[in-house]
Amino acid sequence: MAKAAAVKKKETKAEKPEKVAKVDPFKTKKTKTPTTEGNDTVTPPAKVAQAIDAFREAQDQAKHFEGEATIHKDLIIDYAQGEYAKRLVGGLQKSFKILGEETMVTYIVQDSSSGLTEEDAAEFRERWGEKATEELIVRDFASIKFDAEVLEANYDAVVNALQKLPADVLENLFKPMLMRAAPGAIEKAKAYAKTPEDLRELMKQLKIKNYIK
Repeated sequence: MAKAAAVKKKETKAEKPEKVAKVDPFKTKKTKTPTTEGNDTVTPPAKVAQAIDAFREAQDQAKHFEGEATIHKDLIIDYAQGEYAKRLVGGLQKSFKILGEETMVTYIVQDSSSGLTEEDAAEFRERWGEKATEELIVRDFASIKFDAEVLEANYDAVVNALQKLPADVLENLFKPMLMRAAPGAIEKAKAYAKTPEDLRELMKQLKIKNYIK
């Protein structure tokens, strides 16, 4: 009798479902890039120093002309929108050129829109009605983004909550994450670079961000 009970207990234990491993749909671990502080400066050769000054001067001029161009652009677009509306009512839906005294511009309308908020949709619905709203406004699922800080602060809770989704949905919901250089990668790369040229190549292959502004 005792032997039969032991066998039954053993069978019951064997039938216990295995624990399903938790899936991390983000395919990576959260990381936090350390911030660096300091006012370290270097004095370059005269040729580089002159280039810096020329760059700053050109940048300042570009900002000035950009602001001036914006004023003219707004005036042109305001006029073009009116003309496009007229042409569209007449059945003409295509780009057109607008002549200046010596040059010209092309006005183009793309078959897409900037993101609309819930408030924008509500205002549209109030003005044009439910039918027009349902037909002309759709959800932009591609616009959904995680707030990085909220996700990092609640990462485990988010992953646990996502486990309630069916396996096939969870597996296909997120596109694979891109990879990036690890925090402190440049400092670590020095151990593998025998020359400055090697380090430069390592940085290029790691796609370390670099730009002038």
